[in-house]
Amino acid sequence: MKSPVRNAGHWMQQLDERMLEHLDEESWLSPPLMRRESQFSDLNASESRIRERCPELINRAVIEPVTSQSDMYEITTWRLAYRRGQLDANMRRRWAQARSSTI
Repeated sequence: MKSPVRNAGHWMQQLDERMLEHLDEESWLSPPLMRRESQFSDLNASESRIRERCPELINRAVIEPVTSQSDMYEITTWRLAYRRGQLDANMRRRWAQARSSTI
């Protein structure tokens, strides 16, 4: 089966892709646990660097905290659409802003 074409956003970093791929495989993630995984050590990604990228991914609505005070994150339906090739990640800023302006 052919993989869908993903339209990565100009804002995305290789670490972001790895984090999102990890979420595709696991139901949740936390920066300390990710740091221990080989795919993150290959990037020389520190726990603090992983933690630093989480707010950007939350802002783009591709991950969200499991609970309001949680250090664990899960995938959103927007991420699922991106994975299927149904979402251009460059559009996430506008969509997130548009969604908040309608609330």
